[in-house]
Amino acid sequence: MPYSLVVRRMIKTHYNLAFISNTLEPIDLALANYKIEISKHPDPDTFGIIDQYEQFYGIGFAICQTFLASVHKGENKCVVFKEGPFHSTGKSYAEITNACANYWKHNNEWDKHRLSKQAKATVEVFEKLSVDVWGSYPLSNMFNALLGENATFKELLSYLNSWANETK
Repeated sequence: MPYSLVVRRMIKTHYNLAFISNTLEPIDLALANYKIEISKHPDPDTFGIIDQYEQFYGIGFAICQTFLASVHKGENKCVVFKEGPFHSTGKSYAEITNACANYWKHNNEWDKHRLSKQAKATVEVFEKLSVDVWGSYPLSNMFNALLGENATFKELLSYLNSWANETK
């Protein structure tokens, strides 16, 4: 989506949107640079470049989750995050973003055979977008399934801003 269209979609904004948008800008830049480095490097996986790339997706989702939290202000997340706009899978962009941020923050705590209720809900969101949380690079795969290979977190933020406007 062209940047000017993203800006026009954000005309009705939540007060925290500019701060979050500015915080996401270096994340989007880092991801673009990593993508170039991965394409040029002879073995980006062995050298950990793809792992670093994956971590920036986690950071981006966590920043977006901060925006979600600034909107819902402690309301029942299970209900509020399921409100639209919706991805083609039927899951809301807010619910998917929240699941991705929670995955990044908590997946190292998980026991695959004894998942908490919240962890199971997170896994279910990933599965809805046909991404295996136990496979390689689930966050970048989720982002690509959510918005496409060349999308940015600023584009995701436009969907989350629409969600913020609909939840008020």
